[in-house]
Amino acid sequence: MTETRATKPPELKFGPTTTIHGFLSSDIASFSDLRPTRIVRELLQNSLDAAVEAGESQAIVRFKASMMEVTELPDVDGYESAFREAVEDQTRMSGSGELSDAAQQVVNTIEQALRDLRRSGVCCLSVLDNGVGLDDKRMNALLGDGAGSKDPELAGSYGVGHLSAIPASDFRYLLYGGVVATGRRIFSGVAILASRIGRQGGFPCAGCGYLVDEFKSGENGAYEFTNAAVMPTLIENGLQEIETEWGHGTVVVIPAFNQFNGDFQLWDVVSKVSAYNFNAAIHKGRLVVEVDDPSTDDGSRIGVRRLDSNTLRGVLEKESEHVRSARKDSFFGGLRPSGFHAHAAWRTLCSGTGNRVTTSLGEIDVSLLEPAPTGSTRVDLYRNDMWITDNVLGLRRADFSSRRPFHAVLMLDRHNEFHRLVRKAEGPMHDALEFARLSRRERTTLRQAFRETGEWIKSRIPKLSTDDYTPDDFLVVEAGGDEPGRASTEEYSLWGTPVVVQRPPRGPRVAGAGKDDGQVPAGDKPGSGSKERRKRPRGRRTTRPLPFRSTAVPNGDGKYVIALECRESVDELLLSLRVDENTDATCDRVWPDEDVPLREFRVRESRGQSQVAGGQLTEDKKAIRLSGLTAGRVYELTVEHEVTRERFDGGVTTALRVDLHRPVNTGGDDGDDG
Repeated sequence: MTETRATKPPELKFGPTTTIHGFLSSDIASFSDLRPTRIVRELLQNSLDAAVEAGESQAIVRFKASMMEVTELPDVDGYESAFREAVEDQTRMSGSGELSDAAQQVVNTIEQALRDLRRSGVCCLSVLDNGVGLDDKRMNALLGDGAGSKDPELAGSYGVGHLSAIPASDFRYLLYGGVVATGRRIFSGVAILASRIGRQGGFPCAGCGYLVDEFKSGENGAYEFTNAAVMPTLIENGLQEIETEWGHGTVVVIPAFNQFNGDFQLWDVVSKVSAYNFNAAIHKGRLVVEVDDPSTDDGSRIGVRRLDSNTLRGVLEKESEHVRSARKDSFFGGLRPSGFHAHAAWRTLCSGTGNRVTTSLGEIDVSLLEPAPTGSTRVDLYRNDMWITDNVLGLRRADFSSRRPFHAVLMLDRHNEFHRLVRKAEGPMHDALEFARLSRRERTTLRQAFRETGEWIKSRIPKLSTDDYTPDDFLVVEAGGDEPGRASTEEYSLWGTPVVVQRPPRGPRVAGAGKDDGQVPAGDKPGSGSKERRKRPRGRRTTRPLPFRSTAVPNGDGKYVIALECRESVDELLLSLRVDENTDATCDRVWPDEDVPLREFRVRESRGQSQVAGGQLTEDKKAIRLSGLTAGRVYELTVEHEVTRERFDGGVTTALRVDLHRPVNTGGDDGDDG
């Protein structure tokens, strides 16, 4: 028997079923809409957990693209035969003699991939890691139904994470291989097609085929795995690479890899997801992600790229421009947090204070940065250095409304009760806390632990006072931190609350609003008894409040994003930025209160794309003249200026303020003097 198994090629086994499923069956429905974000995230998460279980201080995950020929797909003839029979039977059973449009699309994709495979080969993606590897028990769990049969003692790379990669294969066929520390190897695979009427014995065959020697029953699992002596070449090559470099680990092979049905290079997708969701692990040196992409469309070789603690900063700084999370229907749909918030979390890990907090469920590590790099309070929760959520009851921004803005990163990487309950509440995709997954007692204790963490944070963050609110005529916003001007925010917020812009009774006139300097000589101020009625100097600011609320946040060195909320329609408005007198990050330097030279600007409605009519820079480029502002709307301005850290002594971060006023018309003058 052993000799026969050693020489017999592996075959896909489709077991009997009592339920007929189509090409859009429940076996695939849970994964069919997954974006590359979820696929890459789950592969990384399982590999990271597997490295933890193996006792590795650093997880290494390698994404390797290559071409595969028809002889390298295990049991290609058996796969194609099962596919053709399923199409025939599903068409006959449909009643109309035709498959649904969605099912036909799946069939067309598989048929095209088969033609490509037999003609010139197809792309194949292998994902290798240095985790604990696979044995019979873990392989049985991996081939489960996708419900996430996670044994608490086996936090390894199997289960929902790898099955979620099914949509990345045009064949809907995945291969798995593993080698453990003892050197024992194992392999298997799963293909998800559609049910068909059995040609032998008359029993319907299930749509899921397994690359196993035979089915069995018992406590040790449902499958008898094929002897490793007939391991497919793709898996064998992957395991040989793993064993040579790391000694143990897992390889997941995705035949007919479809590039996630997008136009992005593999590095662009993998590095982005990794930097957003695993920046803590990469920053600490606990995770290294490698992408071996052999060629581009023009045939030039790319080679291996690495995302590690040295290259993470560059990726995150590039992504920090993405203020909002990706739309659900976009290529990166489901990728959270936004690039801006991922960058802010990394900055908090780099520059914040590290703390160990004791709760009723065990210890948790907290990195705390105040003031917040985004200008608004935020708390991010990580488990095993993977981002989980920013939405935790008791730790939301509103829970800290009386405190100065801060950013906190909560790290659960100790295997205590706190860690266990958070993991249990995460759900299969590990990107939210679902308290309904917990018992009533567990929900109560977990919420209590989060409240205790929140109270500890409050004890470290000062309360807001009147000094934390900006004067009525402008907003002061921190323009950076430990890096030049790198900050922005997903929603406009400020230190304190937005206020109506009030104009001071006197002050220097904004450049471009008139030729007179607007100053009244000392000792010659007109009053009620003045014999000569003095004319108000041209360009003098009115004391009537302007009907605006505004917020401003830096968005890179030399750039601000400003939101103007109009309470009344205004024909014309002048906006400028000024270096705020006596204000910097340390509050111990004095800068001149001066206009900031502006380079360019863009204006649009916050919820639309229409340009504001008449927006232009004044001649001296120290103010922006806006026109046609409509009541009830919010306008978003992106303003580039020429004030950078390097302009000031020692590169000190300064603060800028927003100045608003109306141009003043006198006589036939249109008010545009500048």
